[in-house]
Amino acid sequence: MDNNLRTFRYQFRALEQDIRLQFSLDPGRLQHNANMVQTYVPQRMQQELWRELQLQASQAGPYWLTPGPGGNWQHFTLHHASAAPLSQAAMAQTEQLQQKLQQFSQQYQQQYLKRMGYQQLLLADNRQLITVDHPEVIQQSLADIAGVAQTVVEQLGVADQQQLITSLLTWVQLIPEHPAEQRQYGVTFAPPLQVLRQHQGDSASKTVLLATLLRSSIPNLPLAILYLPERTLLALAVPAGPGELTVNLQGTVYLVVDPSATEPLPPGQLSMSQKVYVLNQFLAYRLL
Repeated sequence: MDNNLRTFRYQFRALEQDIRLQFSLDPGRLQHNANMVQTYVPQRMQQELWRELQLQASQAGPYWLTPGPGGNWQHFTLHHASAAPLSQAAMAQTEQLQQKLQQFSQQYQQQYLKRMGYQQLLLADNRQLITVDHPEVIQQSLADIAGVAQTVVEQLGVADQQQLITSLLTWVQLIPEHPAEQRQYGVTFAPPLQVLRQHQGDSASKTVLLATLLRSSIPNLPLAILYLPERTLLALAVPAGPGELTVNLQGTVYLVVDPSATEPLPPGQLSMSQKVYVLNQFLAYRLL
């Protein structure tokens, strides 16, 4: 502690040079960054949504709802309270209300997730993943990390953009990975300054840290987050060298990097298991 500031020191080797970094963070910035992500509890959303659906059904007439098989509340069934067979008009009205409630359910979930700072992704294997809205965290973290990024870039003293990318990637890779990698619901996710404070982060956290550092130091560099099964990577729209792995996203070629590689890997190099996914474009992505 120096004047209530948290001081961080790192020493590592990159570009065949020994690099030393030192910077300080204001506790207020650390706290602001820590409060950026709320805990998403799916059962709480389910309870709130179910109450609202039941209320809307009862207000529309003598209706009630039952969840689908296995208590699946996302595939509910609307019932008319009448014991007598329904007329065609009543059946049509019931079907219209069912569709209206289903649309409301989808909109409610999307709005709830956005309010909590989360996003819903469709992975390449058709699994739906609910995770932290990483692009939003990057945008909101820029003010908190601006001083760190400026100090680090000055201390690296690199000559060009490619060297800066390599040095920052090496630094983030050397931060230990969280021992309980779990992206679902963001249980182990930490915003950028918290990764530095805790000196550990899961793959999504380290990817967001690197993306925030790059966005702060190279503002116009197009970036993309890649969501592979059980892993998150970063892609950068920079020229790739021979043998370096790239991915084409909406007509733009991106160089792929792994901020959570178990050992330092240069840009464009991945472990074989991750490389197979990227080569086959078995991934989801968000452009930044």
